[in-house]
Amino acid sequence: MKKTFLTTLILIILLISAPVFAKPGDIAGEYYCTDIKTYLNGAQIDSINIGGQTLINAEAMYYYSFNVQWNEDARTLYIWETRDTGNGTPPAVETSQFSVGTPLGYYYETDIITYLDNVPITAYNTGGKTYILVREMQNLGYVVNWYEAERKVEIISPIRAGYVYDMGLSYYNENKYPDNMDDKSICAFSIRYTRSGLTGTDDADLFDLTLHSNGKEYMFTASFYQNEGLYNSTALIEKLTSLCYDGFSVQNPCDKSEKYDFVNQNVSIFINGQKAEKINVTSGVGNGHRDFYFTAEDLPAFTKDEINEIIISVGQPSGESYEITVPDYVVNSPDTIAETLKKYPNDYMQTYYEANDYYLFFMKESESLGIVKDRLYIVNKTTHEVSEDLLEQVRIIDGFNYDLINPFAFKTDETGSNFFFSCHSPEKTMDFYAELDTATVHAI
Repeated sequence: MKKTFLTTLILIILLISAPVFAKPGDIAGEYYCTDIKTYLNGAQIDSINIGGQTLINAEAMYYYSFNVQWNEDARTLYIWETRDTGNGTPPAVETSQFSVGTPLGYYYETDIITYLDNVPITAYNTGGKTYILVREMQNLGYVVNWYEAERKVEIISPIRAGYVYDMGLSYYNENKYPDNMDDKSICAFSIRYTRSGLTGTDDADLFDLTLHSNGKEYMFTASFYQNEGLYNSTALIEKLTSLCYDGFSVQNPCDKSEKYDFVNQNVSIFINGQKAEKINVTSGVGNGHRDFYFTAEDLPAFTKDEINEIIISVGQPSGESYEITVPDYVVNSPDTIAETLKKYPNDYMQTYYEANDYYLFFMKESESLGIVKDRLYIVNKTTHEVSEDLLEQVRIIDGFNYDLINPFAFKTDETGSNFFFSCHSPEKTMDFYAELDTATVHAI
């Protein structure tokens, strides 16, 4: 009898002390009325306050230059930033009639995993809407500013804030290293960028080097081309391969932290005078090229305009420095020219078409979120002379007086003197051609 009583008592104690795990749909707490206004990429967005923390409506981010995708089977919500501003005008944010601090409802535990730019972020469900924690967005490269006097939170995404960009830092010099030369690499180089130009030493012109910033880290990509520099830089490639912790032809992949010290003995990266201590190196291969990726993980985020100096070096460079010249194919590339066609920071190139001595650029002009206008320009490849917007001539035709008239089906005639395209408006579709020399548009 005593044994039975003791067993029962132990069971009761275990039940009382057993942890209680929250289940999807369980109430996690209350959210409150707040006088704080939250802005995302320049426009106000629906937000709530939980425990003094601001959260924003995840699904509404679609209208603020984001893609939003729901996967029912996986119970996941994916949100990622895009340059596209044409998803529609951000919805008006309702103003609460209640006083600050008034409970407005409950938020609930959810089994839905929400990803922002491929990284899980804290999210809660309320009223069938998903809200994500603004504070955690700072860890993903987002600028979050608090203005006490205005009771305002301002969030700017990495692209809009200018933290996402590419820079060319070095280019293979085919004249200096013809294909029939023996390997001339000394397994060392340095490349220095300043606002006044680019300089390099030793092997700096055996490959193309580009820098990509994503707002969180910097990746330098060195590309060796098999029909060009690869034949002249076997020794350098072997040295770079020894630095890799993972990637193409790496025999013993390891955790990147295991190679930090070894990489630091052979590689140095400085941006605006600040040295990277965590550099990892990986390798890849593509169609006719071999690539090495140097990722600096612990440097402050700088916009492109804030960068005054970049230095990257491998080995012990000792040669005299020389000027690195940007090739014509880079200066005249469509991406470079498209940058000059932007009227507003939110503008972007939809596509381009080559027509003999000309480029045709289909640009999306976006003065603010949700406001997009199609533009079509003819640009001379040699002189970079830009025509007036061809679509303004189309818009005077009945049925085409719209911002979005969707030019498509680009082609040139046999003579190469005329450029053909079609436009589709809410009212009609029609074919047109433009004289390349005069940029005069005709309806067909």
